Amino acid sequence: MSRLNLSMFKAYDIRTPASQLTLDLSERLAYAEAFYFREHLNATKVVLCRDARLSGAQYLEQGMRIFRDLGFEVLAMPQVSSACLFYYTCMRHPEAAGIMYGASHNPGGDTGQKIVAPGVQPIADGCGPGGGLQAIRQLYERGARPVSLRGGRLRLVDYLNDYVRDSMQLAGVAPGTLAGLRIVQDFLAGAAGTEMLLAFTIAGAEVEPRNLAPDGHFPAGAPNPVVHASIAPSLELLRQGGFDFGMFFDGDGDRLDIAAPDGRQLSPAFNLVALAPRLRAIFPDISHPNLYVDLKANPLAIMRIAQQGFGVHIIRNGHSQIKQALGKTADQGFIAAVEESSHYYLTLRWDGTLFPTENTLFFALLTARAWREDPSLYCELLDLQHSTFREREWGYHFPNDDLRAAALAAVEAAFVRSGWRAMRRTVDGVDIDATLLRDGLPFVINADTPLTEEWTQVAQRASQSEKGLARWEVTAGTAARRDAAVRLIEETVRRFQAGPRYVG
Repeated sequence: MSRLNLSMFKAYDIRTPASQLTLDLSERLAYAEAFYFREHLNATKVVLCRDARLSGAQYLEQGMRIFRDLGFEVLAMPQVSSACLFYYTCMRHPEAAGIMYGASHNPGGDTGQKIVAPGVQPIADGCGPGGGLQAIRQLYERGARPVSLRGGRLRLVDYLNDYVRDSMQLAGVAPGTLAGLRIVQDFLAGAAGTEMLLAFTIAGAEVEPRNLAPDGHFPAGAPNPVVHASIAPSLELLRQGGFDFGMFFDGDGDRLDIAAPDGRQLSPAFNLVALAPRLRAIFPDISHPNLYVDLKANPLAIMRIAQQGFGVHIIRNGHSQIKQALGKTADQGFIAAVEESSHYYLTLRWDGTLFPTENTLFFALLTARAWREDPSLYCELLDLQHSTFREREWGYHFPNDDLRAAALAAVEAAFVRSGWRAMRRTVDGVDIDATLLRDGLPFVINADTPLTEEWTQVAQRASQSEKGLARWEVTAGTAARRDAAVRLIEETVRRFQAGPRYVG
């Protein structure tokens, strides 16, 4: 037996180098998950799929065998799947638990798992019945193994065409209605290309696909659109002219980065300004809709969304925690959420059941529809975004978590000494698992908030998926304010043995 790998249990899901999850360890993990599904969730069915990673096939093959032999009905997608197609498949089988083998935007040598309970409930540390991922970890440490039952079987499922059809219908995109749009789409050899190209072709758009074929070697570079080197060739193609905009996706297809024809990235919060009225039309019975944004969202974007009659609320990062929050607050009119890492979330009702979920295909189609219907708005939003000054999120690795914690505390103290205010909990008392620092800005921004150029905000957090990594993002009303904040962060972290600047 290999040495137990406990570091793979992160705050949001499971992530680890594949070399550290040997097949005997992944077997032990599968038994722990099966025990949790049966004893804590009362689930007798499980959806299993994988992304494009080279290691995914062996874990999927193993999982199909183990869960079937233990008496589960296994609903398997052997072909490469995006994370959002996985969630859609689980939504079609709400009585089933689910596991997706993959590692999102992580390097190609990594593996991991996204796990859901019946009803597509997210399973993470502190999310899910009985402690969620923490319960699975404890079962894994114990070597728990459920009794094998008769009746296990394997059934192949494929909802790709249904997913495309339903996403188009939800986005209000009929066949041919995107005709005239020319779009660069870079899939970075990940899992989202097939569904995107199918939908956009039916809708009539002319797509120039890049890195379309799934390839776990990730020949274009890290499957992460934040990494400039990975998307640089597609950005250059975009700048050569003739395209309306570009879209960039990560390894498992749950990120959507948007770029203007000149290569400027449009942040998700500003995209939400254009999407907000179209989202509202999907929920006509909600008189005062609410949205979640993460603490890095640009204050000008928050104000523009609020001016359309939305409540805009800060939430902590993390796909599992955000979906859990959407589920809990759906009766308060919370319909969607967005992270500045380019993840979008939606509270979806299907056959009378509520599913807080991710559907990047829907948001990509809705974005294209909004751009098609009002391109001048996107020009305005790009100009508004670039009237502010942003240092997109970067990080530093520290030798250990203690030094990381000390560096984060020192940075916060340095800003507070300069008269800034720090926020660690939302206005209703929820821990954001990070710190939002603001100068010249209130923490609650609405349609009437007065705003001059003399403001700066800094978001800082400890990464929950990478050991020893801390992250910062700076946005300001002037370049001088941005640069001063970045300098203060850099000067402070040097005292704590920080590694070189890290983007990813």
